[in-house]
Amino acid sequence: MSLTPRWIKLGRLFMVAWLVFFIYPVAALLTDRFDRDAEVAGIALLVALALIWGWFWLRVVAGPDQRFALPAVVAATIVLVVFTLRTPPQYGSLFLYALIMAGAACNWRIGLPAVLALSVLSGTVELARGESVTNATGQFLNELLVGLTAVAGQLLIQANRQLSSAREQIGRLAVGEERLRFARDLHDLLGHSLSVIALKSELAGRLMKTTPGLAAHEVEDIEKVARDALRDVREAVAGYRQPTLAAELAGAHEALAAAAIEFHVDQEHGPLPPAVEAVLAWTVREGVTNVMRHSQAKRCAIRISSRDGNITVEVVDNGRGGTPESGSGLDGLQERVVERGGRLTAEPLPHEGFRLRVTLPLAQANAPADRVPA
Repeated sequence: MSLTPRWIKLGRLFMVAWLVFFIYPVAALLTDRFDRDAEVAGIALLVALALIWGWFWLRVVAGPDQRFALPAVVAATIVLVVFTLRTPPQYGSLFLYALIMAGAACNWRIGLPAVLALSVLSGTVELARGESVTNATGQFLNELLVGLTAVAGQLLIQANRQLSSAREQIGRLAVGEERLRFARDLHDLLGHSLSVIALKSELAGRLMKTTPGLAAHEVEDIEKVARDALRDVREAVAGYRQPTLAAELAGAHEALAAAAIEFHVDQEHGPLPPAVEAVLAWTVREGVTNVMRHSQAKRCAIRISSRDGNITVEVVDNGRGGTPESGSGLDGLQERVVERGGRLTAEPLPHEGFRLRVTLPLAQANAPADRVPA
């Protein structure tokens, strides 16, 4: 899952929500027997730490104020040292906030030494306020583990960002490569035909006054070459736009496996005409997309069978079923199916799950989709 701006914002708000744990030291300060000055000082320190913590996650980490990352960690550490020394040992420690900030603010080369130093400082402060060596050591190990987890989390986020950037770069390269391939195909298809048309047009122009019969013959050749070129271009465009069934099944297997959905496919059919195969491929793509987005299913099966001159594909899942949403992509698929004289049904199953079924006749599959007017 890539780190979209929405997920980044939710992550920031989640970290700010950690301030809810301040309810315990605040309650202790207000209910236990602290003098007035200690209560005011303790609450003031907690408010200062809360402001630093919120500012750190909302503005500092990968934000407009990221240059203040180190001062924010230092300020939080000072506040926590003072607060910890002013409270009895039974109230615990909030030092993990400084450890998390240090792990998130610095790259791992700086973050690891910073986490180690702050962990040692945490154990030392525990000793200074009267804790035993055993408890101080436990505090040190606990804070060290929290800090290392923060560093590991930052490394994971960096790897995710690099992966997203690599995917975008691969996508751009793939689009560029496909454009070059398509340009080469068009050049190969049209270059020769247009050259022949140009030469025969010049020849027909010269013969038109002297030998009209030969000129008419050249014009007929020009028409034939033009029709052949138009047919080749349409076939190239159709092949460029239409998916293949094998590619869609492979993509469905990869996508469903990534979504932890069990996948099974049954195929009982012979070679398919390209027009029919394209509609079946679109059906698989739409069905699998709906399974992943809406069904909450654990299993998905695709069945392709040929019977009585028809080819049928079914995408069945064991999800929550329900009525398909209008405009979810099924409308476009319905148009493709109707254009080929087929039938589409999308319906919930009686007990659980959903089924998308498309049936196409094979008898009309060889009819050309586009005809060149005579």
